[in-house]
Amino acid sequence: MCFLFHYCLSRRLIMKTRSIRSSFKHLSKQYFIIMTCFIIALINLVIYFNKWRSELKYTNKHATLLYFKSNEINTYNDLILTSNSFDIVISYYSEDVDYVAQYIRDLRNTVKLRKLHPRVIVYNKNSKINNQVLKILLDADIIQFLPNLGREGATYLYHIIEHYQILANHTIFSQAGVEGLTDKGLADWYSDRLENQFNSSVGYMPLVHPSMIVTIDCGTHFTGNFPRLVQIWALVEQTLCPPGGQAIAFRGQFLVSKKRIHKRPFHIYKYLYDLLTANSSHWLHRDTRSLVFKSTPDNPIFGHTVERAWTTLFKCYQSDLRDRCQRRECACFDES
Repeated sequence: MCFLFHYCLSRRLIMKTRSIRSSFKHLSKQYFIIMTCFIIALINLVIYFNKWRSELKYTNKHATLLYFKSNEINTYNDLILTSNSFDIVISYYSEDVDYVAQYIRDLRNTVKLRKLHPRVIVYNKNSKINNQVLKILLDADIIQFLPNLGREGATYLYHIIEHYQILANHTIFSQAGVEGLTDKGLADWYSDRLENQFNSSVGYMPLVHPSMIVTIDCGTHFTGNFPRLVQIWALVEQTLCPPGGQAIAFRGQFLVSKKRIHKRPFHIYKYLYDLLTANSSHWLHRDTRSLVFKSTPDNPIFGHTVERAWTTLFKCYQSDLRDRCQRRECACFDES
C-alpha cells in the first residue's frame, strides 16, 4: 500500500514537472516572438524618428530665408534646354543647406571635373522651401520643384525621362544627404574615383564606400529580401535572374554615362517612374518589408528596391564589383 502511494506521488510529480517544462518552453517561444517583434518595432521607430527629426530641422540659420513666401514663388523652375558635358543632379528635401553647398563646391573643385565645367541641377521636393533662395544658397545652376513622391529614384528617373535626348555625356546622381563628405572635403575614396578612376569611357561608377556594395542572390540577402529586384532583372534583361550573385550598391549615389543610359529603352525608365510615383491606392503599396513599415507615395517600398537596381539597369552588376572598388578599379566601361 505504501509502495503504491509513493508510486502515485512520483507519477504526479513527473507529470507536474513535464507540464512545467512544457509551459516554460511555450513561454520561452512566446517571449522570443515578442522580443523579436519589439526589436523590429524599435528599429522602425528609430528610422521614423530620424526622418521626422530631419523634416523638422529646417536648415538652421537659413530657415527664415528658405521658407519666405515659399507658397508664392515655388512655381519658379529653370528650364533645361541644352546638353552639357557633365551634370551633377541632386535630389533635395530638407538636408542642411551648408552641408549640401559644401558638397557641391567640393565636386566643382575636383581637378578633373573642373575642366568639364559641371552644371549643377537641384530638384527640390519640399513645397515649403523657396526655390529661388535655395538656388542662391546652393549656388546651383538650375533648380526645379518636384512633388515629394518616389524617393530619390523618382527624381533621377524624372531627369532621365524629361531630358532623354539632351542628357549630359556623364551625370552624377546623388541624394543631398550625401555619402562620402568629411569636414576636410570629399572622402579619400570618393575623391580618388573622380580624380584617378573616372575618364570619358566610364559607363557606370558607384559613388559609395566599398562597404556599401554587396552581392545578392536574385533579390535575397541577409540585409533584407527584395523580390521585386528579380522582376526588374527580368524586365530589363529579358531573362530569368541567373545564379551566381549580382552586385548592388546602396544609397543611390552614382555616376553614369549618356551612352549607358541609352542602352536601355525609354519605356523602361518611364514604366519604373510611373510605379514609383503611383498614388496610395496602387497595388504596389501593398508590398511589405517589415511588420510596421508601410509603403507610402513619398516613401514607397518599391523606392528601396529601385535604390538597389541601378547596377542592373546600367549593366554593372558583376559579383566582383566590391572587390574591384577596393582595388581602385570601381567602374564599368562603355564600348568604344
